[in-house]
Amino acid sequence: MTREEFRAKWSARRIEWEKLGVLLSAAKLCEEFMSDFENVLTSQDEAVLNTNEAAVMTGYSRERLLGLYRQGKLRGHKKGKHVFFRAGDLPRKPNGGRPVVPKSAAAVDEETRTSARRLAAKLGVSQAFSR
Repeated sequence: MTREEFRAKWSARRIEWEKLGVLLSAAKLCEEFMSDFENVLTSQDEAVLNTNEAAVMTGYSRERLLGLYRQGKLRGHKKGKHVFFRAGDLPRKPNGGRPVVPKSAAAVDEETRTSARRLAAKLGVSQAFSR
């Protein structure tokens, strides 16, 4: 189950249950929710990434990841001249890397928005950030 499927399923249920005034067992609801959430996490671990995506996610360079692969310290799959990695097998650099988020799901948080407005005001281009 992907993040989008998870979000769509539970959003639809919330709307339907609110409309119908549904009362249900919190324990059963939590059990199903956690099961679906575990499926999302598992699908993320199973995602296959190329070396560029793996480098962004881990904080390590492409060259370092390929070196680990050649040394047998990192599992990967070679297809032609390209190497692919399973996301769950990748190492994480302390304080490095960032999660690979589909571009459609990327949302700018309010703190980032505020910082951008402050910078724009300092640069004299504050109109570009008005809503």
